[in-house]
Amino acid sequence: MLSALDSAQQDVAEYMADTTPDVMQSLGSKNIGSGEFAFDTSRLIGWAGNGQNTFVNLWSSVLLGKQSVANGNSLNMALSTIENSLALRSRTVLADTARTSSMMAAKAHSFTAHYVRMLTPPSCGRCAILAGIPSGKKAFERHPHCDCVAAWSTDESALAKHYANATDYLNSLSSEDLAKTLGSQANAQAWHDGADLNQLVNAYRKSGNVRPAQLYGRSIKYTSEGTTKHGWAYSRMKQAGYVKGHVEYGSKYWRADRPRLMPESIYQIAGSDHAQAMRLLNNYGWL
Repeated sequence: MLSALDSAQQDVAEYMADTTPDVMQSLGSKNIGSGEFAFDTSRLIGWAGNGQNTFVNLWSSVLLGKQSVANGNSLNMALSTIENSLALRSRTVLADTARTSSMMAAKAHSFTAHYVRMLTPPSCGRCAILAGIPSGKKAFERHPHCDCVAAWSTDESALAKHYANATDYLNSLSSEDLAKTLGSQANAQAWHDGADLNQLVNAYRKSGNVRPAQLYGRSIKYTSEGTTKHGWAYSRMKQAGYVKGHVEYGSKYWRADRPRLMPESIYQIAGSDHAQAMRLLNNYGWL
């Protein structure tokens, strides 16, 4: 099995070393030369991403099987444990080999090369606002089921047409898909009216942040996002004279005693008066 894994590592390492410069070129990266230095892909063979040699890494699967038997499980269950662990560890080793080889190839052709977050449409709003953000040695964080990818680049602007720019991506969507991505049709309209994309998306950052309520005999939707004393929306609402006091929020925060209206409620209140809608969007910190 080690021989098969070594062979697979070699194939993966050579493939990534050969194709990474071509991928960078196709995505518009500049200054992709013939390679400032060469590296030996064979040096990656026999090693896992955590620094262990692959024998020690895979042998851990056997130890798990022995532990399963010691815990009173059947031989078949122990063998199943070993099989699943070997498959998982082998996949991880190959993925780490691919990433390392890709990094070495990118840096060999341009020392300024770096990872950039790129969308894999269809993408949610949480991913869209992070499109095109450079990533260093530490991989970007993901939410469950996120399918964004990291692309090597020397020029973020060149990646715009490849779904690495939030504005370009949102402009490419239909009205229905835009509303789905931003949370509602009203949010989509607010974005067209100049609302800050981060404000719209982060309104849903925590579960339960956006809620319905009855206020002054009217059904509204509001969010608590940005309404703490140091929040962007709090500052705008205070300037507009909406904030009359503060209420305790958690153990160490205070927030505005008035709700921050969502764009949906703002457009309902403004009706056909677009100027009023724009004033309210500004006063509640959406613009």
